[in-house]
Amino acid sequence: MNLYRFEATLNDHKIVHVIVAAENDDAAFEQVEVELERHFLKLPEIKDITLYDRKEVKNGSGFVILPQVPAV
Repeated sequence: MNLYRFEATLNDHKIVHVIVAAENDDAAFEQVEVELERHFLKLPEIKDITLYDRKEVKNGSGFVILPQVPAV
């Protein structure tokens, strides 16, 4: 089992961070879409989903997510 960190870019250029646990990359991408559907009352248009990191799940696994810096 792996822990995955994704960024989903929405049509309004907002970035949403999504963390999922899955057996493989294909299952992880599917789970990201499921989690986004669960989170939003009305699912926004998703421009793209990018995999940023993958770690084996074990005691102490985790990610640090830094706040986004606005574009100038």
